[in-house]
Amino acid sequence: MVELSQDQLEKQAAIKKSATIFGAIVGVIVGLLALWILSGQGSAIRYGGAVVVALVAGFVVYRASFKSQAKSALCEKCGAAFSRSRSDRSETLASSEAKEEREEQPDGSTKVTTWTEEVYDVVDTYTCANCGDETTNTYQTTRRKDEETTVEPAPKPEPAKGDAKGDEGVVADKGAKGGRRGSSRGSTKGGSKGGKGGKGDEGGKGGKGGQG
Repeated sequence: MVELSQDQLEKQAAIKKSATIFGAIVGVIVGLLALWILSGQGSAIRYGGAVVVALVAGFVVYRASFKSQAKSALCEKCGAAFSRSRSDRSETLASSEAKEEREEQPDGSTKVTTWTEEVYDVVDTYTCANCGDETTNTYQTTRRKDEETTVEPAPKPEPAKGDAKGDEGVVADKGAKGGRRGSSRGSTKGGSKGGKGGKGDEGGKGGKGGQG
């Protein structure tokens, strides 16, 4: 068995740690799910089954993650394990664009989110600690910058045209009724006065006839 250098041992330890954490997280999630699925079983079956399922899932994920990371750390030129690691990283701004997202809220307001979306060209350089071979990996990554969120209030409802006309009609009807009442009262008073005058005239004429 080839003895690993200090750099390779550190790389191996870092990969094991990362794989262990990932496996533990997945194992706990799967275990809780199994615990819920077995809720109708007895306590021994429920908890025992959940523990077994969690351990199996965690181990499978740990192995898969460890193999994947160990493969990426394998130098293709000399074949040394755990010797390839990232030694440099450069980023170049490729484009920048202002973005806006509008989302209607249940109360009628609008949530407005604005940000600047930047696209970077990234070049990662990997170096083998055993033979010094260098390889590069080029890709693009997108980032949000200067993100802000505001809320536009809901627009005030405008009065319906039919309601406005209806209000004007009610006012007009009230005015017409008032005019009619005023005319009726004036006519009644005038008639009453006329009647009184007529009685006075007839009485005067009767008095004059008696004297004759």
